[in-house]
Amino acid sequence: MLLGIGGMLEILPDDLDTAPREEPHVQIGLCRISAQVSRRSEALAALRALGVRASDARFLALPDQGLMNLLKCDCRSTLERFAAIIRDWPPTHLLVPSIADTHPDHSALAVMLRLVLAELPGSQMSVWSYAVHGESPAFFARAQQHRQLEAETAIKLRAIRCHKTQIKLSRRRFLAYAARPERLLKLRARETTIADGSIRSISRQPHTLRLDLRLSVKPIRAAEPTLYILSRDVEGALRCLSVQLPVRSCRIELRDAATERRVGVARYRGNAFAGELTIPIDIFSSAPALFVKLERRSWFFDEAGWLEIPAAIHPRQIISSNIAQPSLAIR
Repeated sequence: MLLGIGGMLEILPDDLDTAPREEPHVQIGLCRISAQVSRRSEALAALRALGVRASDARFLALPDQGLMNLLKCDCRSTLERFAAIIRDWPPTHLLVPSIADTHPDHSALAVMLRLVLAELPGSQMSVWSYAVHGESPAFFARAQQHRQLEAETAIKLRAIRCHKTQIKLSRRRFLAYAARPERLLKLRARETTIADGSIRSISRQPHTLRLDLRLSVKPIRAAEPTLYILSRDVEGALRCLSVQLPVRSCRIELRDAATERRVGVARYRGNAFAGELTIPIDIFSSAPALFVKLERRSWFFDEAGWLEIPAAIHPRQIISSNIAQPSLAIR
């Protein structure tokens, strides 16, 4: 959060009455359990540098490098916690990670929060997303840039230096974030989905999801490419399905990501570098959005984040990574 919107936090405590002073108004979500005490003390020191009091911070102790697994398996209790926090402390502005962020924890948290916000209709709060990692055109082509003053950059640099544990391994990279302009993208009820990474276009139809894929050669790859689809089923329960991409045309098993149980069959036409994937989606309700991610990791970071695919009720255009060229439409 500090790397993405540290400058905004310098402004918010003075300019916005986001919540009563006795209630927390900054949420810190990620904390490695093995270094919990030191990481928390460093985070509190960074917040003090930004002008945020320790009493205004709440640590949720979610598993560092484990939010993707939490999202795939069973995150109901986590979603309930987020919903309770937002209801009990109604913010005017909510700053959340972008689903396009290539850090798997950041994008997974972003999906969780979108699921929560979808269940809180009628809210008047303004929701903005920020991205720290990656260069996704789905985010950066539409985000508004916040230009920092030199004084704000200096304060942000001082705050980053408080995270001594994290900057030990990547000092230069972390400190460089201080001078980078901060960008925010306002989330709207209806917005165009821009395809990202190896997913070039998507067509959501009543019973199937069709994806056009173009996979680049990766010199270092942690695992076989796996596509995840997440949404609510016809009974309202959250489900995540997975399918591993083959290297040739064939039928492939569609599995429940939590139980590994086979739930259907998908079809792939293509090779190791390009193809079309058709997936049955009858298991999901037709009303909510689908969240789709093609996981192709190099070391730790993803190639791309998640995509949110709206309900297939009215024609909606999903645009390829080349912003100027539209691809398939949802119908």
